[in-house]
Amino acid sequence: MNPNDKLSPVLRELRPLGPAYGVLLGFSLFLAIIFLAAPLFAEQVMDRVVSSRSISTLVALTVIALFMMAIYSVLDVVRRKALGRIGIEIDQRLSRRLFDALHRSSSVQNKSVSTSLIADFNIVRDFLSGPNVLTVMDALWSPVFIFIMALVHWVFVVMAVVVWGLSAALSIMNERLSRQHTAQYQRASQSANEFGIAVARNTESVRALGMIVALRRRWYDYHSAMLGWRDAGGDRTRLVGGILLFIRNSQMILLFSVGGYLYIIGEMNFGGLLVLSMAMSRGITPILGVVTNWAAFTGFAASYSRLNGLFATAEKRPAKISLHDVSGTLSVQRVFATPPGEERIILNDVTFALPQGRVLGVVGPNGAGKSCLARVLVGVWQPRRGTVSLGDHDLSHVDEDALGRRLGYLAQEVELLPGTIAENIARFEPDFEMADVIAAAEMIGIQELIRSLPEGYNTKVGPSGHVLSGGQRHRIALARAVYGEPRLIVLDEPNANLDAQGEQALATTIQKLQSMSITVVVVTHKMNLLNYCDDILVLNAGTVQAFGSRELIASRMPRLKPAPALSVIQGTLKSTGADR
Repeated sequence: MNPNDKLSPVLRELRPLGPAYGVLLGFSLFLAIIFLAAPLFAEQVMDRVVSSRSISTLVALTVIALFMMAIYSVLDVVRRKALGRIGIEIDQRLSRRLFDALHRSSSVQNKSVSTSLIADFNIVRDFLSGPNVLTVMDALWSPVFIFIMALVHWVFVVMAVVVWGLSAALSIMNERLSRQHTAQYQRASQSANEFGIAVARNTESVRALGMIVALRRRWYDYHSAMLGWRDAGGDRTRLVGGILLFIRNSQMILLFSVGGYLYIIGEMNFGGLLVLSMAMSRGITPILGVVTNWAAFTGFAASYSRLNGLFATAEKRPAKISLHDVSGTLSVQRVFATPPGEERIILNDVTFALPQGRVLGVVGPNGAGKSCLARVLVGVWQPRRGTVSLGDHDLSHVDEDALGRRLGYLAQEVELLPGTIAENIARFEPDFEMADVIAAAEMIGIQELIRSLPEGYNTKVGPSGHVLSGGQRHRIALARAVYGEPRLIVLDEPNANLDAQGEQALATTIQKLQSMSITVVVVTHKMNLLNYCDDILVLNAGTVQAFGSRELIASRMPRLKPAPALSVIQGTLKSTGADR
């Protein structure tokens, strides 16, 4: 068995960085040894210079001590720079895997969950490449200074242990007292942030409908709850924090008091007292740093655990085959489907077969499961039971990247990604051919739309880019769906945001795809689009009510009889002059 198999996913990725951390630990030991130059310098000044009054000895000792401190400073800078490089390496090793795990898993579709996991990744990376790691390494060499303290007098070792023990106990108590309030504060903070972001996304409607005052009140309720939990947690920890501060500020006073007593009774000299003060400061400070920052360590442990869980879940996905071509009859066999993370059944025993090159119209009332079926067909949702096949291949066994290049998909809610129009149509392929982008735009009939944009295909869209209307975004997303050589195209309400001209262009596109033997599934509420479908699937409450040819279904269910084709309507309007 490979030893790596016993490691957690994150630790397995970071194991090659072990030697680098080992070198940093060695640096910490070397720095601890060099630090001894300062207390030894103080002792030598007291024992040699003061008694001999030799300026040359003082100068020589000063030069040596300054040289050692210069080496200490250089090594500390090198150590911190190396830790920064380790942070970059951690990011490179984990960030791509994080992106894949977030966007390939159906269980991480919630935006707030995704944002939380990204925050966990940042916490893990920053902790493993931040000052807390150096504090731990310095604390590991604290016994060196404790040994020096023992050489001076055993009582100081007892003092150090008492200070550590009290600090550790109080820090653990502090963390436990505030744990529940901290969790409530984080939840309230997340609710306030999510509400604020949702309002910001709908700011035009909010202003137009006079909702600002009411929403401000609601947001402030969330905000007040957040502040309340934070203050409640602070009340419980302030007393403990004050005691901790008293211990940290009083340790040197106690040290010199005990040291002064031992000096008076002749059990130590003044130089030893100076050595002791520096050794205790250097030996105790890193340990106190670990203890007092315990919340950061527990936060890191929680984030590390969640990140491991995400990667472990991603590793459980079975290996899939990569095919250059997937085509043939679309076969849906006894499919049951639920939303990710839920038990509520949306699709209930759905079965149908659609030969290659035919156009299927999916209709039904709201909540019938039409959009769920669209997501299942393209692999966004995995069926709880049943299979979706294209030709001889079960799509759940095909690598989704290879499959995606053979699929086209238009979701109900269209969002273009930050980038150019061409990049969005080309699905952000690194080396796309402009001719393929233009061909997709021509198939949808958006050449005039693109020519009207400030920089044509190079027009940037997104939060800081050119603002497009809903219909424009929809038509560009349609071009993205037909880009390349898809063998199956699934369109969810493709005419929802289109005007009459756009609907006519869509109908023409469907006819072109049909002539190219491309299978098309169209989810729609508008009956006129069914004129361009070969078959109709009627869903109701997640079950198949009817499936068959357009003529057959329309004759059996008159209420679904499609309206006259759009071209016929336009011809009638022109003949009567009504279009004027």
